[in-house]
Amino acid sequence: MKIIQSSDNKYIKLVKSLQNKKYREKYNLFFDEGVKNIELSLKSDYMIKFVMIREDFVNDELLEALRDKVGDENIFFVKTAVFDIVSDTVNSQGIMAIYEKKEFSQPLNSKYILILDRLQDPGNIGTIIRTAEAKGINDIYYIKGTADFFSPKVVRATMGSIYFMNIFMLDDVQTIKDLGYKLYSSSLKNAVNCVNAFTDDKIALIIGNEANGVSDELLSVSDKKIKISMQGNAQSLNVSVATAMLIYEMTRK
Repeated sequence: MKIIQSSDNKYIKLVKSLQNKKYREKYNLFFDEGVKNIELSLKSDYMIKFVMIREDFVNDELLEALRDKVGDENIFFVKTAVFDIVSDTVNSQGIMAIYEKKEFSQPLNSKYILILDRLQDPGNIGTIIRTAEAKGINDIYYIKGTADFFSPKVVRATMGSIYFMNIFMLDDVQTIKDLGYKLYSSSLKNAVNCVNAFTDDKIALIIGNEANGVSDELLSVSDKKIKISMQGNAQSLNVSVATAMLIYEMTRK
């Protein structure tokens, strides 16, 4: 294993550049941090290009698993001051892995899928991915204008669930309808209570932008508009919380 002591090292410069979407797309790479996330990634088919470990990191079991996966030549011990330059977390656990993005296969054509319509907050997107994967939903689509799924904050917020998702950009919602899905849009206007509303065999649940909701274009072609009935004084819910409630209601039958 090699030791990195300088911020001028080419690997340090590469990882630092991956905080920017432009370079994630240019190099077809992204990175993740944290023991649990990286442990989960080892169960997936994502390819790890190399690993950076802070000099004070201690986890022999994970280190051995990474040696088996990528080889000693692709594991770098990094001086603390240098590691902190590229870490995207305040209290880093001292380990990060750099992954190659993969080409996603055809959708699983499963019973339920999600469509994210221009969501912007990385924490919301990551939490939604984590919730969906936990409930067995592995196909997720996004509309142009949605924040990058492979930004460090989104990836970290998924807590490893992103490694088990099929992710597709959606250009034409008709392609979803052609697969036999009914479109259910979250909406506050002209919508029915979500309880017992998910009556179709194949459902695409559309979640809208934090501020503006689902676009008028998507609402106009939706088969059903659904809402969460509120008993208290709150007028709205955080989008990731609302999505979790809708996913629960959709999958409980």
